[in-house]
Amino acid sequence: MDTGQLLTFGELWRSMGPELVLGGSAFIILIVEMILPKGHKEAAAWLSVLAVLLSGAVAVSRLGVSVTSDSISSYFVDGFSGIFKILILLATLLVILLAISSKKAIKLPLEYTYLILFATTGAMIMTSAVDLITLYVGLELLSIATYVLVALYRKDVRSSEGGVKYLIIGSIASAIILYGLSFLFGVTGSTNFGAIGGALQNAWSSQTAMLYLAMFLVLIGVGVKVSAAPFHLWTADVYEGAPTPVTAYLAVISKAAVLALVLRLFIQLFGDKAGIWSQVVVWLSIITMVVGNFGALAQRNVKRILAYSSIGQLGYLLIPFATLNATATDGDLWQSLSAVLFYLFAYAFMTIGAFTVFAVVASDQAAEDVNAFAGLYKRSPVLAGAMALFLLSLAGMPLTGGFYGKFMIFLNAFNTGQYALGVVLFATSVVAFYYYFGILRAMFMREPEGDAKHLKSPVMTHVVLLLTAAGTLALGIIPGLLMQVLNNLHWFG
Repeated sequence: MDTGQLLTFGELWRSMGPELVLGGSAFIILIVEMILPKGHKEAAAWLSVLAVLLSGAVAVSRLGVSVTSDSISSYFVDGFSGIFKILILLATLLVILLAISSKKAIKLPLEYTYLILFATTGAMIMTSAVDLITLYVGLELLSIATYVLVALYRKDVRSSEGGVKYLIIGSIASAIILYGLSFLFGVTGSTNFGAIGGALQNAWSSQTAMLYLAMFLVLIGVGVKVSAAPFHLWTADVYEGAPTPVTAYLAVISKAAVLALVLRLFIQLFGDKAGIWSQVVVWLSIITMVVGNFGALAQRNVKRILAYSSIGQLGYLLIPFATLNATATDGDLWQSLSAVLFYLFAYAFMTIGAFTVFAVVASDQAAEDVNAFAGLYKRSPVLAGAMALFLLSLAGMPLTGGFYGKFMIFLNAFNTGQYALGVVLFATSVVAFYYYFGILRAMFMREPEGDAKHLKSPVMTHVVLLLTAAGTLALGIIPGLLMQVLNNLHWFG
C-alpha cells in the first residue's frame, strides 16, 4: 500500500472486521455498565455474549478469504489467523457463560465483561499481525487486561497476590520479548515481516550472534507467557488466586494467542534456521511435560492440580512446533499446524469444562481441595459424570477429543523422527492419569463429607457443561469434521 494512500473503512473492515466488532463492543459495554442502574447491570454480561457471537459470525465468514498487504500492510487475514480467531472466540464465549453461571456464587465484579472483550481483541490481533509493532500492541492489550482480571477480587489476599505476581512476571516477559524484537528491527531496519524476511537472507552471515540473541529472547519471553518449564513457577499461584472464569481464560485463550504469535513469527521469519530453534523447543517441550505432570502429583488443591496439568498440556502443544526441524517439508508444516489446532480445540473444551465443574463444587463446599469432590456422584451425578469425561479426555482416554489430539501429536512426532518426544508424551500421560484418578476416586469411591444434600447448579452451568462435553465427545468420536476444515485451510495466504 502506498504511504500516501489513506486507509478506508472498507479496507479496515476487510482486514479487521472481527476485531472492530469486539473492540467497539467492549467500549460500548464499558459505558453501558457504568450508566445502568445497580439492579440491571447484569445486562452488560449478556451484551458481551452478543458481541462475541457477532464477532464470531464475521470471523467464520472470513475463513475462506485471504486479505494481505493490498488492504493493510501490517495485518494478514489468512487460514492461520481465521481458525485461531474462531478458536479464541469460541473459548471466550464459554468463559463468559461460565462467569455468568457462577456470578452469584463467586460475586465476580462486572468489570470482567468488557475486560475479557479487550483481552480477546488483543489475542485476535496477535493471530493476524505481520508487523512487530502491531504484534506487540496485541500482546500488551491481552496482557494488561488479564493483569486486571486476575486481581478482580480486590479484597481477596490470594487474588491480589496473584495479580501482583502476574503483573511483575508478565511485564518482565513482555520486556524480554520487546528486547528480542528490537534486535530484529535493529538488524533489518524494518518492522514488517515481509521486509524483515527479505533482509534476514543477507543478515544471517554478518549479524549471526545478534539474530540468535533475538530468537532466544523471544523464546524465553514466550516461554514465560505460556508457562513453559522452567519459566512456570508463577502459574499455580496466579491460577489459584484468580477468579475461576479468569483462570480458565488464562489457561486456554491466553495460551492459544501466544502460541499463534510464536508460530507465525518463527515459521515466517526464522524458518530457514529451524534446525536451531527446533532443538531448543524439543528440550523445552520435554521439560514442560515432565515438570507439569510430576508437579501435579504433589498438589491437593484441585485448582493447582489443573494449573500444573495446563503446564503439562502446553508441553504436548509444543511437540508439533518442535518437529519443524531443518528437514521439514511443507507437508510436515501443515500436519504440525493441524495437530496444534486440533488439540487446542479439544483442550479448550475439556479445560473450560473441568473449571466449570470445579467452580460449582468449590462454591458449594467452600473448599478447593480434592476432599471437596468426595462423593460428588451421590450429590450430583451430572457434575461427576461431566468431570470424569473432562479428566479422562485430559488424560488421553479413547473416544475423547484429548485422545485423538494426543494421537495426532504422537504420530507427528514419530513421522518426523522425534521419537523421544513421542515416548515422553506417552509416559507423562500415564503420570497424568494417576493424579486425575485421585479426583475420580474421590468422586466415585468415597462418601460425601458432612451433609450429603443434593448439589444444585444453575441452568447456565448445565449449558456450559453441555457445550463442552459435546465438543469433547464430538472431537473424539467424529474428529473428521474438524480435520476436514483444517486440511482445506490455506494457512498462510
